[in-house]
Amino acid sequence: MPYPRFAALILLLGCLASTPVLAQAGSDLFPVRQGGKFGYMSTGGKVVIAPQFDFADRFSDGVAPVIIGRKYGYINPAGKFVINPQFDYAWHFNGGIAMILQENQFGYINKQGAIVVKPQFDSASKEFRDGLALVKIGGPFGKWGFINTQGKYEINPQYAAALEFSSGMAAVKVDKTWGYVNKTGTFVVPASFDNARSFADGFAAVQINGKWGFIDTTGKLQINVQFEDAREFRDGVAAVQFKTKWGYVDKRGKYVVNPQYDAVSNHFSDGLAQVLVKDTETWGYIDKKGNMVIAPTFQQTTSFTEGTAAVRSAGKWGFISKTGKFLVNPIFDDAEPFSAGIAAVEVKEKWGYIDKTGKYIWALSK
Repeated sequence: MPYPRFAALILLLGCLASTPVLAQAGSDLFPVRQGGKFGYMSTGGKVVIAPQFDFADRFSDGVAPVIIGRKYGYINPAGKFVINPQFDYAWHFNGGIAMILQENQFGYINKQGAIVVKPQFDSASKEFRDGLALVKIGGPFGKWGFINTQGKYEINPQYAAALEFSSGMAAVKVDKTWGYVNKTGTFVVPASFDNARSFADGFAAVQINGKWGFIDTTGKLQINVQFEDAREFRDGVAAVQFKTKWGYVDKRGKYVVNPQYDAVSNHFSDGLAQVLVKDTETWGYIDKKGNMVIAPTFQQTTSFTEGTAAVRSAGKWGFISKTGKFLVNPIFDDAEPFSAGIAAVEVKEKWGYIDKTGKYIWALSK
């Protein structure tokens, strides 16, 4: 496995910001690097766990994966190992189970470090959904199936491709067509689609003869196939591409934002969505009525979290409010969204943390 970079660690901060992890032990601790070693600080910038690890990741489920000597283990918020370093790679715990990699095979452990599912899969999902994990055996051209938390197959490997369970169903590919199965492996929506996405908000995007539409959980087409591409519903709207432009539709198939943008974010966040105007190659933000509330003037953008978004302007990153005004001027080479009131920023390959005024909570360091 390639050695993890600090940038990869920082990237996780935005991903974890909206998860239930933040309500758990260790959620107020952030990885920091000092003198070539990783430790943890509090949101106030105080070192809580002394730098001693070769790599450190965020806490989830009360533990955090860290590296000592190129092997992954897990520590508690006191900095003590609860699972000794022994894995080639290790992921966050979710529901008391974490995926690990040993000798290029994926398996799962519990929080005591015991192997609950022996490493034996060529690929696997990072977490169990609806009590099942998606796994693959047989190499690059192998088959996909689903196991329970004891490692027993609930659905034998038989699919050319598959997606994780959502709303009690999973999209699976048989030969060249996609359909949906329940947790027993019984088809509840026959395999008749060219492509398919997971259910969300009671709808799933499906492709027929090159065009996308949406079905309900019974398999009935609720929004006719007409789009070049379509994403999942969230909060009653979905991003769709008509001809060459993107917009958003509601569950009646009515446009809430007409297709006029060259790219859009999959979902609205904090009531705003990112949109790309190709003529100027710049990004801005619209509300759910399609109003451009922040003019497209940025080279890159992130979703809003905690009332702020990281944006790139004139080659540098800064942070704006929902009015579009800079809260922190664009002076950074890289930046990640705010989490628990602080954000990771990079200048000349050194990383630090700032608060929403731009003040350093943790000074730039390597």
